Amino acid sequence: MSDLPYHVVGLAFLFSLVLTPVVRRLALRLGIVDAPDGHRKLHGRTVPLCGGVAVFAAMAIALGVGLAVNVGWGYVLRSDPDFMIAAAVASVLIVGLGLVDDRFVLRGRQKFVGQVLVVLGLVWFGDLTIRKIELFGSVLELGPLAIPFTMFWLLGAINALNLIDGVDGLATTVGIIVSAAIAVMASMTNHHVDAVCSLAMAGSLAGFLIYNLPPAKIFLGDAGSMLIGLVLGVLAIRSSLKGPATVALAAPTVIWGVLIFDVGMAILRRKLTGRSLYTTDRGHLHHVLQERGFSGLGIVVLVGLLCAVCAGGALVSVYLKDELMAVATLAAVLGTLVASRFFGHSECGLLAQKIKRAAVSMVRFPHKPRQTPQPLRSRFQGKREWEVLWEALLELAERFDLCTIRLNVNSPAIGEEYHASWERKEHPGAARLWRTEIPLFQGNLTIGRLSASGAVTDDSAFGYMSEFLDALRPFEEQLHAVLAKRPAARADLVAGPSQ
Repeated sequence: MSDLPYHVVGLAFLFSLVLTPVVRRLALRLGIVDAPDGHRKLHGRTVPLCGGVAVFAAMAIALGVGLAVNVGWGYVLRSDPDFMIAAAVASVLIVGLGLVDDRFVLRGRQKFVGQVLVVLGLVWFGDLTIRKIELFGSVLELGPLAIPFTMFWLLGAINALNLIDGVDGLATTVGIIVSAAIAVMASMTNHHVDAVCSLAMAGSLAGFLIYNLPPAKIFLGDAGSMLIGLVLGVLAIRSSLKGPATVALAAPTVIWGVLIFDVGMAILRRKLTGRSLYTTDRGHLHHVLQERGFSGLGIVVLVGLLCAVCAGGALVSVYLKDELMAVATLAAVLGTLVASRFFGHSECGLLAQKIKRAAVSMVRFPHKPRQTPQPLRSRFQGKREWEVLWEALLELAERFDLCTIRLNVNSPAIGEEYHASWERKEHPGAARLWRTEIPLFQGNLTIGRLSASGAVTDDSAFGYMSEFLDALRPFEEQLHAVLAKRPAARADLVAGPSQ
């Protein structure tokens, strides 16, 4: 650690400190701003984006100065020119993609395709492929999965930083902690190019943080969060190399552990509730802490502390050559979050319900009648009495002999997220199956969707559907009562369809 060129941190810090106000004014002039929308973006004012441009420029200039004036870290960077060129090009492309998204708001799939192309180019031309994984002394050859696994890691890193960038200063602070940890780890493992690049990133982020702490004067934007994720994802791989393309996986995974867990819970939350992975919500760690009353600065401190504990455990494990230390640290941090019901408890509970249902469905008892599976339900945010609505819907499902029914409430504007689903064990043939999806509103605000499917049991499909929709009128009244926080007395839904 004594060999680390700490002066690159100061240089990057100064450049970032000077460039950020310039970029801020330019973003305002070009209209690249983040305006509140009353639904998902709930900050109270319009804030310029493009912070990633300042971070990238400061880091690039600091490293360029070293190359130009032949200081110590310049000689280090010259030792791996192919990687430096590939990384620079990939960084420019990811910042460009982020700027396009910040200005024109790309669809999730469009942005993901752009990320894939950038990462594929970096892996191919930057000779950055994880071919072997070492964990607890065992080496796993990835073979044909080497490139997909490397891309999976880098895409995960990009989106992990992107998804946590929801509170002033949070992604920047986490980026500083991860950068510092990777710099120290790279120094321990004699990967000096990666140590220098990590320190330059840390310095650039530290300078930017002056303007990004609550209340932020400028946001990173997608250009910044994706840049940080890409650069630190790459450096985490390279600083963990123990041989030709062999990565000691424990330490970098633990350094990224809190972010990986947040992404993992988002994927679980969306898939298990029947939503697209690209659906936005406010169920991330920082959103949950906001719901619990933490201030913006309090969230930055707490999440930063969690990341610092994981990073510390990872570095101690590298120093002691004991990977179990890193894994135990991560398990303790994540276990505490789940067990304390701070974060991840609802997602893990929903997963447990799914696993239990799948296990029961595979075990058949010859003398026991087949039963309809129990409904799945989970509350991620809010305190309104959605269970009242759900119980009424279950009764409706029985009366109309529905096959499936699903209630998805997801409204950051009212601070509510609740999901429940029920499915009959046996479905009829597709020829008689109908499906419908109904949006739920509060005023002009869409707060969720109700979806159902069933089978027409008589000759009048239109008559059946008409009776079903009429039966939903009491549900609509109950919905308004729940949203208004009035006592929601149980309303009897009308009788099922005539047979």
